[in-house]
Amino acid sequence: MYNALLQEGIPLRLISKSIFLVSLPLIAAFHSGKAFASAENEITEQAPPSEHSQPSQFALHTVTTENVVKPILATGTIMAAKSSNIGPKIEGTIEEIYVRVGDRVNAGDALFRTRDVVLRLQKQELAASSALYAAEFRKAKIEFNRVSNLRNKGVASAAQFDTSAAALETARARVDITKSKLAQVEQSLEDAIARAPYTGVITERFVDEGVFISSRASGMGNSAVVQVKKADPVVAVWSIAAKYLPEITLGTKVEIRIDGIPDVIESEIHIINDRIDIASRSIDARSVITNDGYKIKPGLFARAEIFPKPHKVVLLPRSLLRGPPNDPYVLLYEDGKEKRRHLTIRDHNTDSVEVLSGLEAGMRVLPRSHLIDVSDDVVMTRQEGLGN
Repeated sequence: MYNALLQEGIPLRLISKSIFLVSLPLIAAFHSGKAFASAENEITEQAPPSEHSQPSQFALHTVTTENVVKPILATGTIMAAKSSNIGPKIEGTIEEIYVRVGDRVNAGDALFRTRDVVLRLQKQELAASSALYAAEFRKAKIEFNRVSNLRNKGVASAAQFDTSAAALETARARVDITKSKLAQVEQSLEDAIARAPYTGVITERFVDEGVFISSRASGMGNSAVVQVKKADPVVAVWSIAAKYLPEITLGTKVEIRIDGIPDVIESEIHIINDRIDIASRSIDARSVITNDGYKIKPGLFARAEIFPKPHKVVLLPRSLLRGPPNDPYVLLYEDGKEKRRHLTIRDHNTDSVEVLSGLEAGMRVLPRSHLIDVSDDVVMTRQEGLGN
C-alpha cells in the first residue's frame, strides 16, 4: 500500500501523517479495552459470590411463650338482690295502704292493712268464752277436790269421783281450746297488717284501697298489693359464652360499666350458676355491687371486662403468617431444612395472634421476606446459612 501511494506521487510527509492519524484511534481503543478489562477484573474480584456459593442471612423469629391476661367481655343486667310481691296473709278487703312507689322501707315497716273488723269481734267473743271456761274449770276443780276428800274418808262413791274427774278434764279442755282459738285470732289480727320482709324500696303498687284480695290460689287476678326490692346491694347477672367456663372461677376480678353511671365499678365473680342456657350456650355468673344511696337501678344494662388468671400462650406476629385467613401456616427452619406448618390461631390484638396448636416454644419461623415455599410433606435442604 505504501509503494502504491509513492507511485501516485503522494509525498512521504503526507503519507506518514495519514498513517499516524489512522493509527491513533486504534491505539486509543487498545488502551481503552485494556483499561476496561482491568476494571472488569477488579469488579469481578469485589462482587459477592453467587447465591449458591455464599450464605444469605434471614432474620428468624424464635417462638416463645408469654403470660397473658386476656379480658373476657360480657354483657348483663342489673338485678335487685331480692324482689318480693307482697300480698295479704289473710283474705279480705284492702283497708289501707301505707306506702307509695319509691318509698324506702325498713324491715318490719307496715305496708298495708286488710279489713279486720270481723277478727276483732271474734277476739272479743273468744275472750269472753275464755273467761267463761276458765270459771267452769275453777268450779270443776273445786268439786273434784271436794269429792276426792270425801272418797278418802269413805263417804263419796267411786261413781261420784269419776264424774267429778271427767268434769274437771272437760273444763280444762275447753279452756285450752278457747286459748288456742284466741291465739289464732290474735295472729290473724297481726297478719292483717303486711310488713316489709327486709330493708328495700317500693317498686310497684298493684292495687288501691277497697279491692278484695283472696289469699288462696284461686287463679283470678294478682294477689299481690305492692312489690318490694332489696336494691342495696344489687347483683349484675352476666351471660358469658360457655367456651370461657374453664377460665371463670369464683373471685375472678371484674370491671363493670353501667349505663348512666360514670364510674367504673370493681367487683368479682361471686356466683357461678350450674345452669347452662341451652339456646345461647352461655353460663350465668353474678357479681354483687354495693349500692349506697340506690344510685344503681335494677334493670340497667351493664358491660363487664372479666380478668381471668394469667396463662401461658404462644404469641406470634401477624406478619409471619402465610396462606389464607381460614388456613394459616408458617415456614419453620429446623436443622437446615424448611417445612410448612399449619396453625390453629385466634386473635390476640392488632399485631399478634395466639397460637392454639402448631407451634411450640423454641421453634424458629422464617419471615415473609423469605419467598421460598414448600409443600406440606416435602422439605428442602438449603445451601445458604440462616442466622438470627
